[in-house]
Amino acid sequence: MNSMQYYSPNTLDEYHKIYSELSGKDIIVFSGGTDLMIGRYDLPQDAVIIDISRIDELKGIEIKEDKIFIGSCTTLNEILYSHKIQNDIPILIKAIKTMASEQVRNRATIGGNIGNASPAGDTITPLVVLEVRVEIFSPESNEVRTIPIKSLFCGPCATTLKKGEIITKIIIPLSKDKDVFYYFRKIGQRNAMTITKASLSAIAKYSDGKIEWIKLASGSVSPVVKRISKTEEFLKGKVLTPAVIDEAREMIAKEISPITDIRSTKAFRLLITKNLLGDCLYYLIRQQNI
Repeated sequence: MNSMQYYSPNTLDEYHKIYSELSGKDIIVFSGGTDLMIGRYDLPQDAVIIDISRIDELKGIEIKEDKIFIGSCTTLNEILYSHKIQNDIPILIKAIKTMASEQVRNRATIGGNIGNASPAGDTITPLVVLEVRVEIFSPESNEVRTIPIKSLFCGPCATTLKKGEIITKIIIPLSKDKDVFYYFRKIGQRNAMTITKASLSAIAKYSDGKIEWIKLASGSVSPVVKRISKTEEFLKGKVLTPAVIDEAREMIAKEISPITDIRSTKAFRLLITKNLLGDCLYYLIRQQNI
């Protein structure tokens, strides 16, 4: 019986060389490894494990002009305690606070959470409404490309990444609008250490009693996380009356496609999502009145 091989490159160049030498083998790339540990007994006995967590090029948070760059191997706790992110990207802070435990967040990385492509991934809905771009490194071409995050997902836990490609950076544009409202909330079985039954992220510009614009994304209710575009368009320019909010709640239910699984039912996820949108819109009204 073959045993697993383990590699831990220190640079992207080393990763490129290791990958080139192992081309054709069953390669599994990870950084934090928090999900890998759960499924370790299902791994092929001859799998090749490449741990990219020591690559410094994939770590850290940096502001350049009107963008924030987060290395894919930056841990969730490093992001959570970053003053840059707290000040400029509060929606991401709200999401990470709800995730796992202190110990898990010390290991788990933002690149891993995105790369898993789970519809329940809690950093994904904020990043989708933030319209981030994802930088990707290919060990075959030894080149980097960037894509919109919405182009990364192609199904539940499936991405458009080519063989050997890894996420290197998450590029977040900084909003030029002032007085922008951020909303994130998720519903799970309990308040901590829980997988999301449904979640909602929203960014909106709300003034003079009207929605100037709003960006919405819901988690765990579709095969991939995506923008709720018809509901966004309906709300644009609207005064948030109870009737408008009720109509928006019914509209969002038609844009999602939840399933029944071990964690929840389709009907419950539909109801949760409608209620989350109502909670979000009433929150905007309250904030405007403060």
